[in-house]
Amino acid sequence: MALPAGPRLPLLQTLAYLRDPYTLLRRCARRHGDVFTVRTARLCVMTGQPELVREILSAPVDQYGAVRERGPERVLGRNGMAQLAGRALRRDRRLVVPQFQGEALVPLAGMIRQAALDALNGWQPGATFTMREAALEIALDVILRTVFGADTAERRAVFRSAIRDFTAGLGDKAFLVLAALGIEADWLPPNRRFRERRERLEAALQDAIDRARQSTAPPADILGRLVAARREDGSAMPDPALRDNLITVLIAGHETSALSLCWLFYWLHSDRNRLARVLAELEPLGPDADPAGYAALPYLDAVAKETLRLWPAVSDINRILAQPMTLGGWELPAGTTVAAATAILHYDETLYPEPETFRPERFLERRFAGHEYMPFGGGERMCPGAQFSLFEMKIVLGTLLTHGRFTLLDRGEPVVKRIGFLMGPKSGVRLRYDGPLR
Repeated sequence: MALPAGPRLPLLQTLAYLRDPYTLLRRCARRHGDVFTVRTARLCVMTGQPELVREILSAPVDQYGAVRERGPERVLGRNGMAQLAGRALRRDRRLVVPQFQGEALVPLAGMIRQAALDALNGWQPGATFTMREAALEIALDVILRTVFGADTAERRAVFRSAIRDFTAGLGDKAFLVLAALGIEADWLPPNRRFRERRERLEAALQDAIDRARQSTAPPADILGRLVAARREDGSAMPDPALRDNLITVLIAGHETSALSLCWLFYWLHSDRNRLARVLAELEPLGPDADPAGYAALPYLDAVAKETLRLWPAVSDINRILAQPMTLGGWELPAGTTVAAATAILHYDETLYPEPETFRPERFLERRFAGHEYMPFGGGERMCPGAQFSLFEMKIVLGTLLTHGRFTLLDRGEPVVKRIGFLMGPKSGVRLRYDGPLR
């Protein structure tokens, strides 16, 4: 069955996607129209047209199947929600998603602020640093405290070492190339090394799961809540599924949060008027406010959302058809990968006039539907931590800006490059810490 038109030379497409997916996908849309076929890590029928994105995201639960490829399984495991589809996916999402949204976030706000304050207290006035490195430490500390339940410095140190080893493996160029080319042999050194790194992280997670199961205190962290949670039939989530889902949370929430904070600091500190507006909104709350109050500030919220619009962590959201589907007039057979491209959708001029311009006010002027704005994906596979991620970004930013001042050292808009599986500012956003507020 014929697929929509797209660029030729599959290997060159994959290499271009690895280098810069945003540019490749927008170029394909301009040349081939609303629906096109392109090879990323796999052959995809891609669209960024809002109404077609709506069709992908709103399809029935049984429309899509699970990804059963060795490459994704090597990273995410075989037992988490990333490997489920249909009703099994819904079953586990009902257990996991509530732990990352609504009232469940409020008790975590103080932990998030403390992670930001601990980082700030380690900086000396006049010191220069890259926001990416600082944000990686903060984002990791947030995950360790709020998600993994590492409530002592010793436990955080054990996790920190295992996670740094694991994320270094994720960013290994040889490992990335093998994954992109679908070379999945376990005996190859990059794949073997990554398996060993993942097993080390699994061991640290299992120790935390065992400790949570033995505790008699009400769980304060997400891991503890998940251990205590029960499915509709009364069963607990098995340990392998807990471990795989927690590793998925780490991948989705560590580097992505750090890169978003880089962009937040760049966009705010490259425009004095924009920064002044955020500071004026923060001022009435003061440095000792309930940190959850930062998350309710409208302009701070708009700044965070505009940051995620311009540079969503993931350039395209993939689904594998379990049943045939009609998309944009094309009859697609089961087994086809369809994808909704944030890299195209978020730059649609009919939704976002002057899409290349950072303008937070657009999120104060109107609300965007899920098929118009999807930095965390959408539909049945929307990132469970979407609300948590925004909550974290705003509390960390609010905490740092109400306790210190910074000067941007980069000149001009940062060059974007691939960082592991994601795209981010090549410089890491260089800053000077000018000292605490007086």
